[in-house]
Parts: sequence; structure tokens; C-alpha cells
Amino acid sequence: MSPSLLQKRPRVSVLIPAFNAGRYIDAALASALAQSEPDLEVIVVNNGSSDDTEARLRRCADPRLRVFNQARPALAEALNTAIVAARADYIAFLDADDIWLPHKLARHLDIHRERPGIDATFSWVRVIDSEGRPIRMPCPRWRGSLNFASLLSDFSIRTMSAIVMRREAALQAGLLDTALGPCVDIDFLLRVALLRPDNIIAIPQVLNFYRRHHAQRTSDWSMIRGGWNELLENMRALAPHQTARVEKIASSNMYRYLAFLAYASGEFREATRLAARSFALSPRRFFLDARNWKMTGAVMASWTMPSRVRVALEHCTGFDRPGNERAAAWSTPPHGKPPQLPAEFDETAFAHRVPVLKVDPRARTRSI
Repeated sequence: MSPSLLQKRPRVSVLIPAFNAGRYIDAALASALAQSEPDLEVIVVNNGSSDDTEARLRRCADPRLRVFNQARPALAEALNTAIVAARADYIAFLDADDIWLPHKLARHLDIHRERPGIDATFSWVRVIDSEGRPIRMPCPRWRGSLNFASLLSDFSIRTMSAIVMRREAALQAGLLDTALGPCVDIDFLLRVALLRPDNIIAIPQVLNFYRRHHAQRTSDWSMIRGGWNELLENMRALAPHQTARVEKIASSNMYRYLAFLAYASGEFREATRLAARSFALSPRRFFLDARNWKMTGAVMASWTMPSRVRVALEHCTGFDRPGNERAAAWSTPPHGKPPQLPAEFDETAFAHRVPVLKVDPRARTRSI
């Protein structure tokens, strides 16, 4: 990055942790650089990738890109490196396999300008698969503000790629806990929520696309369960009274999500056990949440119905599984109209927007 650009502080710093993200990094990076809000910097922390991620980053000639290399593939350390290196007052998180719509950052910054007392904003998301095709997977549609209890009860934000926050809030919250594995993002945002009441605001628009694929860390339900237990221990110590009021509901919702992950992986026996655990933790709330009915129906179908009938049921209830070719077939005509992405979304076009040029990588690459 040139000295003149380093002297000028951007409005927002985009933070991208990347581990073996070569298949998706071009589209993610291009969607950040193609924002209608151009006054930004993009900080990519390449944390121990062994694929062509670094080579792809070197090809990008956009002077707003800064790349840091670190040896260990640790998400919390990568994000902490990026937060500390950020020069803007606002930071935006983008996973290396996710994609933003072009007006995302402008919309978030407008809300922060209108409501200077808040610490973070998050947008609605739509789910896509490894090929960029939409998946009929239920996503939370939260409206209004979030506090600690509501965020712990049900992680309505879904993904860090939805978040834009004040950098100072991230520092006040203590950055990400490097001792945690899975659920480190939820732990971090809960600590942000504890800074002041109702300081996280939803933007009721789909502004980013959350990619589901079998290689991502959030596909391992048993690992996430261990991280969830560690997170609860932290919250019991940090906010004991608030945690105690919603812990059973929170765990019930988490176990429903774990049941979905197990179901999506074809582990139907484990999905049944996890769904039963979700019910046992909070029976009354379980029956009041339509997502539990859908999950229970899918699990029961896995035991009692032929596979083609089960796949049709998955599609009708919005429970298509990533990588399920039969579900993909049911999602295309003539069986029915497929879910549509907004017209401005074109993953191939995003990837082609990355400026490719032979440049000296030392000018923009730093090893940690």
C-alpha cells in the first residue's frame, strides 16, 4: 500500500480471515472491493493456508488490499490480528467463502450515522451452496435490537459476515477469545452485547450470502457442541444472572441446530438424539417454535419414508441439505420454481471484478 493511502484513514475496514479459501476467495474479495462505499480497506489474514489462497491474493492489484500471513490456522487469532491492524472507526467482517451485495456497507454505515449510540449492526442473510446456488434453508429474520439475553437464546445473526461494528466496541469487549474453538464468534458478540443495553441493531434486508459446504468448520456438530459448552461456562462466570434466565432455551435452540447439522451430514441416528435433547431442555418453547416442527418432521422422515419422499419433504419445508443432488433436482423446474437470488447477485461477475496484475507481493504482504 502506498504511503499516501496509509496516511488517509478509510471509513470502514473489511476483515477477512482465510484458511484454504482458494476456491472462494476471489468472489468474496471482489464483493468487498465492489462496494458502492469505496472508502474502505480490505485486510485479509491468510492463516496457515496450504492451497493457492496466497497466490490468488497476490494477483489482486487493488491498493486498498492489505494481506497478512500467519502460520497457524486459528480463526480468533486471525480476526484479532485484523482488528488491531484496522485503521477505520468501523470494522466489517466477511468470511472468505461468503459474499456481500454491493450496497451492504453503505446501508450499515447509514444506520450507524443515524444511531451513533449503537455498537453493531447486522443484516439478514440468504444461504447458498458451494456452487453459489440458493438453498432453501430457514434463516432468522430478526427486527429491532438485540441484547445479551436474546442473542444467547437464539443466535439470530447467523454469521459474522452480517456484522459491521465500531472498532472501539471490539476493543472494549476484549477481542476474540483465543482459548475457544467453535462458538468463538458467539462468545465475542455476547461480550459486545454486554457493553450497553440494546446496542446491536438488525437491518431488515438481505445484504449478504452465507455459503454452506461440507468443508467449513461450522459443519461439524460434535465440535460445535463442545464449543457451546465452553461458551456457557464463560457466560455463567461473566453474566451469571442473565445466563441462568435463558440457558435452557438457548441450549434447546442450539441442540436443534446441531440436529440439523447431523441431519445434513446424513447422521440420522445422531440427529434424532440431538432433536430429543432439544425437546427435553425446553418442552414448552420447543412446541412454540416452527423450526422445531420442521426439524422433527425431517428427522422422523429419515426413519420412516423412502429417500425420494424425504427429499421432497425437505424441499417443501425449506430444509434442503448442502450437496444433496436429489434436493437440487427438486429445486429446479419442472418440479417447481427455484428460489431466486436478487438480480445484482452474480458470483462469476464478482470474481471477474478482482483486478489481476503482476505485482510485488512484498509491498502488501506481511508475515505474522
